[in-house]
Amino acid sequence: MLEMYRESLKADGCFDEKFPTVIEAASKIIPGNIPHKMKVLMAATELVVFAGHLRKPIMWHGSEIPVNTISFLVGGSGSGKGLSIKSISSILKGGYDLIDLAREENAKRLAVEDAEADGKKGSEWRKYYSKPRDLKSAVSTLPGTMKHLAALEKGTLGSGYMYVDEIGSELASNKDLSENIVALAIGYDSGEIPPKLLKDDTNQVEGIKNLPYSALMFGSPANIIYDDAVKRKFVEEFSTKISRRVFFSFVKEEPKRLLFKTVQESRQHAKQERIETAQASKELSPWFTSLVSATSHKPLKVSEEVEELFSDYHGYNEWLSDTMAKTLPMSKLHRQHLQWKSLKLAGALAILENEDSISKTHMIEAIRFSEYFSKDLEAFEVELDKEPYELFADYMKSIASNGYCNISVHRLRKLGYIKGTGAAQPKMLELIDLAKSYDGVNKYEYADGFIHFYEEPDEDFTERDELL
Repeated sequence: MLEMYRESLKADGCFDEKFPTVIEAASKIIPGNIPHKMKVLMAATELVVFAGHLRKPIMWHGSEIPVNTISFLVGGSGSGKGLSIKSISSILKGGYDLIDLAREENAKRLAVEDAEADGKKGSEWRKYYSKPRDLKSAVSTLPGTMKHLAALEKGTLGSGYMYVDEIGSELASNKDLSENIVALAIGYDSGEIPPKLLKDDTNQVEGIKNLPYSALMFGSPANIIYDDAVKRKFVEEFSTKISRRVFFSFVKEEPKRLLFKTVQESRQHAKQERIETAQASKELSPWFTSLVSATSHKPLKVSEEVEELFSDYHGYNEWLSDTMAKTLPMSKLHRQHLQWKSLKLAGALAILENEDSISKTHMIEAIRFSEYFSKDLEAFEVELDKEPYELFADYMKSIASNGYCNISVHRLRKLGYIKGTGAAQPKMLELIDLAKSYDGVNKYEYADGFIHFYEEPDEDFTERDELL
């Protein structure tokens, strides 16, 4: 059965490594030496969120399904994510300006209705006016989040969008994140989030009936993989709630620095990058702006060909998940639901092309996208599943500078590599022995209450360096 589904999908080109044209074009807006995989997922997220703001759902088996996404990127710190998001937003600015204008007009209309309902003249609307909520929000209390989403739902444009800059820090310090993730997971599928009933009716918040709710979350290996307490919280929150609903990118390698022979060459590269970015923005911006007025709220139709592709991909994912190791529960869940994420992405692609139905091409492009990122969570889960001494060795390599670093017992306890009370030295020596059994190349030594790490130079690299 697995091979049958695989061959059928392959014949349609579903496994070709080619990104949707609009996403690839938007990713080129992002300047700097950022891994292409991260650029593409950030661009895809911003575009799907923009499409969701236009409130054109998918008509799926008699139900209206919102166009939305949840994306999670794990990579090194200092990867320029803030600048990247800002760059993509630049091509959507005209569209967002029109969306905000429409939302302000709608807020005024609601204020007039509230004034008249209160027995006042419509001209006295200003007393009843509430400024439209921001479309992007950080983690808040659950009542605050529900109130925010309820206010957004009253408009005809706009959707929920949660942004988390560093989920490791949030997991460690923000007690509200867990409830927000539950609400996000519930709202992702159908746009419905039932209200949490409170004893005090005056503070009761209404539920959400059909609102696209998306999220973009970033994390770093240092905060998730190498800190035992944060790792346990991450697995608890991520495994059953959003692993099945997320596009996941895991970039282990640091981006290679660009090398130039002269300063002038470096300047010319930077100038050319600015020119290309400006040109791409100039070409794309008008189209996204035009979509705001051109897009109707009539639900997207789904062709029979899309239904068949969805069914084939569903069968493929179910059978393939059965072959995956039971030690990777998050990855198995993730694989089993890729067809659902693909359908939502296909809906966004249709909206971004100003189409009224999802075509077979849209679905194929969405499946290609899903397949490209399909193994990243598995690679990340393998890291999460490592023994503490294996993670310790990896952590030391990750923080080494010029081939050396050290770590104190206090830090070892904080990260969870040494547990319990009592004398620390025997435990540190045992950790060294275990680390050496895993990493047979580099040196680990105990001295003065610290573990000292010495990175052995790569012989192949040394030989290349000598030849140069």
